[in-house]
Amino acid sequence: MNAQNLASIFLYIAVIFHLLGMSGWTSAKLAQPIQLAILALMLLSIFILRKKKRKKRRARRSAPEVAVMVENAEEGEPGK
Repeated sequence: MNAQNLASIFLYIAVIFHLLGMSGWTSAKLAQPIQLAILALMLLSIFILRKKKRKKRRARRSAPEVAVMVENAEEGEPGK
């Protein structure tokens, strides 16, 4: 099961809890635990869907360019 499927299942459960709490079928004592469960499920879904930020890498110079730069540095040609 991939992350998107798992997150969507948690969101559907959160919506069902929300509708249950809004419908008035539950007692007033259960309102806060239901809201906390909804919050927990939504935060869990966000955490599951969070993408890792990756650092961008610089492109490495190709080997011929590096060899030319080394030759120029050894010869002492300025500006190249």
